[in-house]
Parts: sequence; structure tokens; C-alpha cells
Amino acid sequence: MASSDAENDREMISRLIRERDVYKVQVARMQAGYEEKIRELSILKELGETLRFINELDTRAFWENQLSILARSLSFEHVSLVLLTRRRQILEEVASYGKPIPVQSLADQEGEATRQAFSTKQPVVIQDDSSADPAASARTECASACLPVLHNKSCIGILRVYREGKGFDPNLLRFLRLVVEGFATGAVLSRIYHQLIHEERQRLALGRFFPSQVREKILGTQENLRLGGERKQVTILFADLQGFTSISEEIDHVEVVNMLNAYFSLMTPIIFQHNGTLDKLMGDGMLALFGAPLSHGDEAYQAVQTAIDMHQALEKFNRDNQPRGWPELHLTVGINAGEVVAGYIGSEEHMNYTVIGDAVNVAQRIQSIAGSDQILISGAVRDLILDRLGDVEGLKRLNQLPVRKLKGMEKEIDIYEIHLDA
Repeated sequence: MASSDAENDREMISRLIRERDVYKVQVARMQAGYEEKIRELSILKELGETLRFINELDTRAFWENQLSILARSLSFEHVSLVLLTRRRQILEEVASYGKPIPVQSLADQEGEATRQAFSTKQPVVIQDDSSADPAASARTECASACLPVLHNKSCIGILRVYREGKGFDPNLLRFLRLVVEGFATGAVLSRIYHQLIHEERQRLALGRFFPSQVREKILGTQENLRLGGERKQVTILFADLQGFTSISEEIDHVEVVNMLNAYFSLMTPIIFQHNGTLDKLMGDGMLALFGAPLSHGDEAYQAVQTAIDMHQALEKFNRDNQPRGWPELHLTVGINAGEVVAGYIGSEEHMNYTVIGDAVNVAQRIQSIAGSDQILISGAVRDLILDRLGDVEGLKRLNQLPVRKLKGMEKEIDIYEIHLDA
């Protein structure tokens, strides 16, 4: 009886030891799993924290920082990121970290693996096939993986990672999928940020030439921002300060710049107020367009009203700056209407909106014969505003001048002088 009890005790102890060992293995696995999860969360946390620097660093520096975190944390020998360009829709490498892939067989296959991962939207793992070669049996096992970066179910890039000594088990691939989800967020935020910067730069550039409503219309219709021209009926206004060259020779150059800046700062809003476009500044001269890029149907009227308002504003400008000792400025204006080719000229990086055509040359010639404080318009402009003469504020009457042939022009044209209310 005692022998039987002892045998039972030994079996129970043996069973408890086996259960304890199984439990210890399970606990060890659970602990290892928890530690792995903590490590993964730590990596994701570090990657996520760097997102706040996306607006402070250039794009390549940002991605190199992200890739370095990934490589150091997971002991990858090489990592690189390729993203789809917005314009050309091709994959381009934006950053890489680590040493180049030393195994030629993997390097040769990486391009095809990248294309396959991009098209299937699934991870692609490639192993070093040199292990089949007995002469290369001493080589360390190595592998490379390409993981798609997905946004709204579309592939926008590929993360490529290379490691030695181990392959890519399902848990690592699962974690890397979480990583590329964060990379997708970074790529989208980067694009949004740089798009906003680009639009703001465009807004600032366009703000130099177009009134606000025209500027926003152009930004809202991106196809307008392309090189090329189109035929348009416009009204062109040339304005110039009479005798300013001789005036500028008599005063300090710094003061000349201050005077011109103050003058242009006064005149530009007047042009914009009447839906005009500031084509260019030429020394002390200005070229303004009405009817391009957007037409409002009353371009000639707005151009004439602009000229009158500019003269009235200049009178106040002269009075206000007498205490500063600035010389009195006198404006000459020429206005013409007709067909031109209007559009953006230059390059994709730097373009200007302008107009080309005989109507522009006629406007400039009319301005060149205008006297001090004189506004001259062509017969074409007069015909366009004839029905609205009563609406033009500050206009006293139109006085027809003798028909004349302008310099460089074969045909004579009708010219009218605008007389202002006293």
C-alpha cells in the first residue's frame, strides 16, 4: 500500500514538473511577445514623433531620418524609399540609408520586385539564390523585401529593405506593413505641405500682377497656369512719369527708390480696383491690361476710370509729399483697345503673363505723345465708352485731337483727350 502511494506521489510530482515546464515555456513566449510588441510600439512611436518635423526639413532629410530609425531599430543593412511623382507618375527614389546591397543577385532582382510590389500592392520578398552554389555556402543568408506604400487603395511608393543573417518572417512583414502605413501618412502630409507652399508662392507672385478675384480664379483653375497664349479683345493702358529720368538725376538714388516704391504702391491698387492686370513695371512706367486673363465686358470703361483715378491720386500724392522735399510728379497716359495674344511667356519655373500685338504698340505710341498730366485714348476706346461717358467719374468731356500717324505705324488713327473736372 505504501509502495502504491509513493508511486502516485512520484507521478503527480512528475506531472506537476511537466506542467510547470510547459507553463514556463508559455510564459517565456508571452513575455517575448510582449517585449516584441513593446519594441514595435517604440519604433512606431519614434517614427510618428518625427512627423512633426515634416514642415521644417527638406523632403530628403525627412525621409532619411525616418529610414535611419527603421534601419537602426531592426538591424537592416540597407533601406530605401521610392515614391510616385505627381507630375510624371513614375517611381523615384526620395531617400536611402545604409550601405549598398552587396549581393549582386538581390540587386539585380530588386527592380523587378519593386514593379511587382507596385502592381500587386503586396509585399515581395527575394532571397539570395547564391546559396545553391556550393562555392558560396559560407556566405551569410540574406534577403530583400519590397513593401507597397498605399493611400486610398492606390500604391504611391515602395519601401525596400535589405538584411543579412535572417529572412523576413510573417511577424516582421506584418510590422513593416504598419510602418509603411505611417510612411503613407508622411508622404501625403509632405505633398499637402509642399502643395500649400507652392500655392502660396503662386499667390504671392500672382498678387503682384492680378487683383484678388482674378488671382483666386487662376489658382482655382490650374490649367490657366500654362505656357502659351490665346487671342483676346483687351484694353491696354500705358502710364509714365514725365521727365522722371532728369528728376532722378537731381536727387539721392535711395530717395528715388523710396519715391518710386511709394508711387507704385499707390497706383497698383487702383488698377486692381478696376479689375485690371499689372502686366509689368518699366522703370517709372506701368503697363496695365483690362480683359485679360478674365473679361468683365466693360474693360474700356474700367481702363479710362483707372487713368482718371490715377491722376487724382497723384495730385494728392504730390501734396502729401511736399514736406519731404520730393519733386512734383506728372503722369502721361495712353489707352488703346484691340485684339492681342495674351498668355504666359517664359519657362515652367518662371513665367510672366503678358500680351503681344499691334494694339499694345499703338497704346504705347499714344502714351509717348501725351503731354504733362494728359490722358489720351484711341478712337477704338472712345467708341467702346461712348454709351457710358456719363458713368465715368471725374470726366468733364472728350476732346478730339487732329488725326495723326504714330511713329512706326502706317495708318492714321483718331485720338481723343480726356478733360477732367477741376
